[in-house]
Amino acid sequence: MPTNVTRSDAAQSSPSFAEQMVAKLQGEVLAGSGGVRSTTVDGVSVETNRSEMLRELRYWQKVVAREKNTQPLSLNVDLSDGP
Repeated sequence: MPTNVTRSDAAQSSPSFAEQMVAKLQGEVLAGSGGVRSTTVDGVSVETNRSEMLRELRYWQKVVAREKNTQPLSLNVDLSDGP
């Protein structure tokens, strides 16, 4: 008997690049104690510090949310003067 496989079934079988980045960065942030860290995903090596890693993690989490259509309905805007 044939099995119907939908596009969403195929997408669930392997994590997307964004999901891989989130998992890798979360592991690096949890394992790291600060300083310069290096991480590699799919042959792309990036050397960064903890604050940049956290910024990248937030970015990739947003990408994953967009892929899964789970973005929040409201937008938070930071109106402070500082970086």
